[in-house]
Amino acid sequence: MIKPIVTHDIHKKDNPKVLQEKTRRITDFECEETRNCVKDLNDTLDQLIKDEGNKRGAIGLSANQIAYPLAMSAVTLGDTRYMFINPEIIEKRGHDRLFRIGCFSLYEYRAMVRYNDDVTIAYYDPDGNRQTIDLKGDRSCVVQHEMDHLDGLLLFERLEHKEKDLFVPREALYKDGKVPLRNHGKIFELRRKLGLNKTISAPIWYSSLFNDYSDYVSLVEKTSKEYRTMLKLIEQYTPVNGKILEAGNGIGALSVYLDKKGYEVRCCIEDDDMRELAQRINDQNDSSVSYVSGNMTSLPFEDKAFNTIFSYEVLETLDDAALEVALLEGLRTAETYIFMVPTIKLNANTLKGNERLRTREAWEEFLNKNQFEIVESNEICDGGYVIFAIK
Repeated sequence: MIKPIVTHDIHKKDNPKVLQEKTRRITDFECEETRNCVKDLNDTLDQLIKDEGNKRGAIGLSANQIAYPLAMSAVTLGDTRYMFINPEIIEKRGHDRLFRIGCFSLYEYRAMVRYNDDVTIAYYDPDGNRQTIDLKGDRSCVVQHEMDHLDGLLLFERLEHKEKDLFVPREALYKDGKVPLRNHGKIFELRRKLGLNKTISAPIWYSSLFNDYSDYVSLVEKTSKEYRTMLKLIEQYTPVNGKILEAGNGIGALSVYLDKKGYEVRCCIEDDDMRELAQRINDQNDSSVSYVSGNMTSLPFEDKAFNTIFSYEVLETLDDAALEVALLEGLRTAETYIFMVPTIKLNANTLKGNERLRTREAWEEFLNKNQFEIVESNEICDGGYVIFAIK
């Protein structure tokens, strides 16, 4: 029988307790309750797959999500259905990493949650036979998430950054698929109404790259083509084999490209997860970029250690005071600062929600007021972005 999904509303206190209580281990595999649970879990998950699909190749549902307080989860891995009864992790071989996951009981949300990416699970099948299975990547994540359900643990209880790592997917924010031409607080207001923090963390923004993205070589090629105007400007202001610093919290793809061109490149990334991702991209491209931890407003380098510093799509997230400090700090460490920022003309589905969008003229006014010398500026993407070179 297809059962309704038990849901949890994070804004209410009177939620069903069945999702937050540890489930009961199954000892009688032939009793009516156990057999009914197996059938209802299978029927309900079949319907969910029919309605939602199985885009990532792994999808699951636990017994307490259909109101059975039993330690049982149904999971489809590829084309195979497994019934995990009384599951337990008996070996971990990989490392913990961030996965972008959803949950049928908190349907409108997604979250960045850490799980081990290579485990062995021991469990019982519906006939009471003990089984083991080795799981990696998304499959490992899905089964461990279902095991959390059996322990009465909801996904938001695993968040490292509760204000940022539980979020509503962009398609839910903008049902017509379009971001407003000028955000003027619209994104902020939408997220406020949904009870969320205004900003999206860097790991969330790049979440698809954390989850088994394999072709980082093509990613660097694609990124370098998209930012060719900025790269051309960086090369223009940097001598052959010169020293370049990238500052920000991105994926370091442009740094890898510049390393391949013969420059000595360092990349300063504050967020540990983003630095791990950047290193992964660097390694797959067999490049030699050096990655360090640091904040844009306090760079861990000596004066004029670089010919050029660059950043893109990050300075617009700073308030005026922090922006001035970041630019001064950049010019302390390098002769020229090249950066790209979005303007209020931006008409693309790329806004994170914490941007302070300005016109090109407003950016120029800010730079001139704070006595930064604009040596070059270019608009790209029909004025959606502007690139500055300052000294």
